[in-house]
Parts: sequence; C-alpha cells; structure tokens
Amino acid sequence: MSRNVTLNIGDTIKYSGDSTGIIENIRVISTGNYIEQYEYNGNDEDIVLTLKNDHGVTSLWLKDMVVSKVL
Repeated sequence: MSRNVTLNIGDTIKYSGDSTGIIENIRVISTGNYIEQYEYNGNDEDIVLTLKNDHGVTSLWLKDMVVSKVL
C-alpha cells in the first residue's frame, strides 16, 4: 500500500536503508522543469531529486524507491 508524502525543497529524507539527504532540487524528467513541491506516492518514475548529503551531491531517481521524510 502506497503512502503519500509531500516532498519540499529543504526537506530531509531517508532512502536506501539508512542514507539521508536534504532535497536541493526536484526535477520532472519528462519536461525538464524544476518544481518546489511534489506529492510522492511511491510509484514515481518521472522525478529526480538532487540531494545534499555527507558524500556531496547525489541525484536520486525515484523509480522503485522507498522514501520517507525525516522529521
């Protein structure tokens, strides 16, 4: 069962086990547009997040990815 999560620029998320990162950009792949907020439902193949983390900057494609917000 999918759970909707609203992702915003500046949010900290957890992904791939215990990895965390701060969202710097949200890009829609099909249009190339950058957006400020996205309603993530767990089935998104058209979104790439640019994350700042301990290793620098990472691009995370949301295809088949489990993402949760760190509060």
